[in-house]
Amino acid sequence: MSELPLEESPAVAAPARQAAGGQRVAAIVPESMVEALLAAEDAEDAAEADAAWDAPGESIPLEQIEAEFRR
Repeated sequence: MSELPLEESPAVAAPARQAAGGQRVAAIVPESMVEALLAAEDAEDAAEADAAWDAPGESIPLEQIEAEFRR
C-alpha cells in the first residue's frame, strides 16, 4: 500500500487535517472492495430489519408516528 503525505498536496493539507483530526481521511481501493463493502452493509441492514420484525413490543399506529414527526 502506498501513502501520499499531506505535505505533498498543499491544496488539501489544511482542510484534510481539520477534517481528519489526526487520522487518515481517504483511501483509493479497487471498486470491487467498495461493492463488497456495500453488499455487506446491505446484508447487515436486512438482517437488522428482519430481527426488528420479530422483536416483541407494542404496535404503534401510523397516525401516531406521522403526528409525532410532523412537528
